[in-house]
Amino acid sequence: MIIMSIRILFILTMILLLTSCEDHVEKIKEPTKAIESSYDIDIRKATTSVNLTKADLAWHAVNTYGWDCEEVVSKDELNSDGYFCIKCSSGLKLHVYPRQGQHPKITNESGGYE
Repeated sequence: MIIMSIRILFILTMILLLTSCEDHVEKIKEPTKAIESSYDIDIRKATTSVNLTKADLAWHAVNTYGWDCEEVVSKDELNSDGYFCIKCSSGLKLHVYPRQGQHPKITNESGGYE
């Protein structure tokens, strides 16, 4: 009887720990605002198209290209045409073209810069 009680207590403890871990993971979110990018602290890091966060993309949209995109709210997957789409909190939709060894090219939906 005591062994069964210990097993039940152990299982309940594990469930409680796993549940609290899930809550913590949900609270950790990817940065999305240009001011949250590490580039805002050290611009020398802004020379890649690899592993960019939404905040990094917003930073490049604002600081490299001058777009009205202080925050990236969604990011699509890379498509077969070599770019992915991002949507800014301002409602602006942009195309992001990753480039080897340099920052990404960012254009409007029609491929222009205006």
